[in-house]
Amino acid sequence: DRVSGKIKSITDFGIFIGLDGGIDGLVHLSDISWNMPGEEAVRHYKKGQEVEAVVLAVDPERERISLGIKQLDKDPFSNFVADHPKGSVVRGRIASVDSKGAMVDLGHGIEGTLRASELTRDRIEDARSVLKEGEEIEAKFIGVDRKNRTITLSVKAKDMAEEAEVLQDYSRKSSTGATLGDIFKEQMGAQEE
Repeated sequence: DRVSGKIKSITDFGIFIGLDGGIDGLVHLSDISWNMPGEEAVRHYKKGQEVEAVVLAVDPERERISLGIKQLDKDPFSNFVADHPKGSVVRGRIASVDSKGAMVDLGHGIEGTLRASELTRDRIEDARSVLKEGEEIEAKFIGVDRKNRTITLSVKAKDMAEEAEVLQDYSRKSSTGATLGDIFKEQMGAQEE
């Protein structure tokens, strides 16, 4: 059920909302936002502000109602995982890079991790030598870290899959007389478009 009310107070552990019938509901910090830590998300609210929330639990003995604001929307992380099966190629922008790898902004508050060892087949000492902040990349979705709510990415796996596809294409076309050079030209032309 959805309810609305005015914020009565904001504490270290959540937001108290005054509901009809003189009852207070509590939105715990962890139930404010899907994408922001509670301590950060709570700063977007003020005493007296009218808010809408979802009833999560009712404890009649203690006269407590647990509410959630983030539950008004679907979890963007779960949506991303549902919409992008493992092994699919995703696009993102490099948000930050250090020697060990990069954080990739996949949109809608979803972050991907790209380790230096997943950039190319070659050994890379420092990811900053290959990636720049703000750069757009394509990578294969190879895993999910539900605890940290991040997607594990690999450019190396994407490139290897594309190479395997080209070789498969070549073996099919080799009976037609096409050369490996023709196929690579065709592939390079497709990438430039």
